[in-house]
Amino acid sequence: MAGLAAAHAINDAWHSVIVLEARDRIGGRLWTDRTTMGVPIERGAELIHGSEASTWELVAEHRLATHQLSTHMARREPGQRWISQDEEEFYAFPRGRPRLPDPLPEPNTGETALSYLRRLGIEPSNMPLALRLVETDSERLHALPATEVTDVLHMVSYIAAGGAVPPLGEYADFRVPGGYDQVLTTLAAGLDLRTGSVVHAVHSSSSGVEVGTAEQTFSARAVVVAVPVGVLQTAMIEFTPALTKDHREAISGVEHLPVYKGVFEFSTPVFPPGWDLLEDCSLAVPSFWDASAGIDGYPGQVVVAWATGDNARHLRGLGEADQQAAVLQALGSLIGDTGVSPVATASHDWAADPFARGAYPGPNPLPDGLCRPHGERVLWAGMITETVDESYDSGREAGMQALRALA
Repeated sequence: MAGLAAAHAINDAWHSVIVLEARDRIGGRLWTDRTTMGVPIERGAELIHGSEASTWELVAEHRLATHQLSTHMARREPGQRWISQDEEEFYAFPRGRPRLPDPLPEPNTGETALSYLRRLGIEPSNMPLALRLVETDSERLHALPATEVTDVLHMVSYIAAGGAVPPLGEYADFRVPGGYDQVLTTLAAGLDLRTGSVVHAVHSSSSGVEVGTAEQTFSARAVVVAVPVGVLQTAMIEFTPALTKDHREAISGVEHLPVYKGVFEFSTPVFPPGWDLLEDCSLAVPSFWDASAGIDGYPGQVVVAWATGDNARHLRGLGEADQQAAVLQALGSLIGDTGVSPVATASHDWAADPFARGAYPGPNPLPDGLCRPHGERVLWAGMITETVDESYDSGREAGMQALRALA
């Protein structure tokens, strides 16, 4: 997405662009699989996060159908009552609201989320679900920077003081049932795209750049390097002149969040009717969502299993059969049926993918200067983005930088 967005912006300004893509497909960590199951599934990025994401303009341009994950049900552990995200109880302190300072203090430098919350008198046993669920999509609270919970804590404090529960639409997640890869079509249209072109060298000088693959060397006036930071950490691309020490240290300083995503197809629906997203903080696989909702006439159901942090580390250490068994055990606990059996399964380890080397960066602060241009003609896009819209924005900004360099 980042590379295509950059190329699209440059091409629209009537400059000649060549896109060198290492894979045999476009999209990178956005990968719609149309062959494994009865409906398109997403092996990588899947969701549009919130109503303000920049990628909505691509959805609108294509007039693509979307489905909002509108019924978010959660609980703290098996046997407890399911609570919807649009209920006040989702944001309530189960053992009573502590005396929170007003305004809430800023976290200390390097403070973890758990230490910060405890400093405010909020123990894990008294955390609202809204706070507990932060770690189902990141690291555990003891390893999570405190800055990652401040927005949720402000919302919890506001609602606990009598404020209204926010409308879901602004924060909701949306799927593109016909395949997320459809948003790439406009960006790729009219571009000179060379798939299967693995870049191994970038040479830059005051007069231009040379980009080398195994088959050919390309000459240009500028280059946008749109590869994930994990690939740059492997040094599979040689830069001449070499990247500066500050740049190398910034690249090596990025850590990736461990992620497990499994996709499971069932012949009949297994979720309670109308439920889109189920989460249980206590399970080894805490999050499941319906990845086939919004597809008319499909009799089955595709369910995504999601885990991050320590949960993902554990799952990734298992063999494929044990992974699937752990997922089905967690799903059975959620839906009250331990006998569910999928008809097809799929997953992809992005950390082992040679052209990704990680799903996306972890929650720790990113090093300064990571995306600073290398000289005047080597620019960066998509290195450290976590979402598709961030990649889109990163690519458009890199395209504008390239146009300024060409001028």
